[in-house]
Amino acid sequence: MVSNSVVISFYAILVALVTVPIMVAVLLKIKTKVKFSPFLLGMLAYFTFAVVCTAFVNIIFVNKGRPTADLINSNVIVYSLYFAVVTGILEELGIFVVFKKILGSHDDKRTSIMYALGHAGLDAFLIAGPVLFVYITCSTAINELGIEGFKTEWADIQNFDLQEVIDVLTGMSIGDVLLMGLERVIYFAMHIFLAMMVFYGVKREAKVYFWIAVIIRGLCTVPGSLRNYGSYTGGAMETIIMLIYTMVIVGVLGFMSIKLYKSYDSEQILMPRDLFTQGKGAML
Repeated sequence: MVSNSVVISFYAILVALVTVPIMVAVLLKIKTKVKFSPFLLGMLAYFTFAVVCTAFVNIIFVNKGRPTADLINSNVIVYSLYFAVVTGILEELGIFVVFKKILGSHDDKRTSIMYALGHAGLDAFLIAGPVLFVYITCSTAINELGIEGFKTEWADIQNFDLQEVIDVLTGMSIGDVLLMGLERVIYFAMHIFLAMMVFYGVKREAKVYFWIAVIIRGLCTVPGSLRNYGSYTGGAMETIIMLIYTMVIVGVLGFMSIKLYKSYDSEQILMPRDLFTQGKGAML
């Protein structure tokens, strides 16, 4: 059977995915009077660039029968590099287009946070939401029907390894669920920091920050690429290693983005080298 605490945790994370971004955006709107429209644009841009455009590019390069499909799918390094480039460029291009073309007159730095809440919120829901929904549905069925009853009732579902699902859910602890939640928190923070960085780059005409954001976003796709490729099983230790890897990258990103955010209203335009020096311009 699946632990009740695990099932409750699934529900808690799913509810948080939906409510937290909206609640924070509303509170930001009330407290700062910043416009709410960037939140909606963040959702629209994510769906357009990260979902639709990415799917279109994958159809061209990755689908079976394409000349490049075998090359990409036959090597984990090429596979990871491909998705790093595509994800990094398309997601950050979406942010760039919104800040440059649609919100060109918005000079309030808090606009970047409002945008990021919509972008990160939809990302979290679309990435983790379906998995959690399946986990909740299957866990409920296993607990109500029993393992053998679950296998019987769900036996007709194709392309669904029932035994694997049973093994995963019955073997899952509250710690595993917390790691899942921590992963979403890290990526949520990543999207906020990336939006802050690209906003600064657009408004202060420092294009280098767009490319830094592309590289960092690409690096953060590596754990997901390895998981999708099947290069690691998703065990607790491997998950922790991947989380530490991502936390280090997002930590560096956060360090840079927060400095840019704090310095936004000053006359000095900070370049990347300024962010890591101890000079007066970097200590804001």
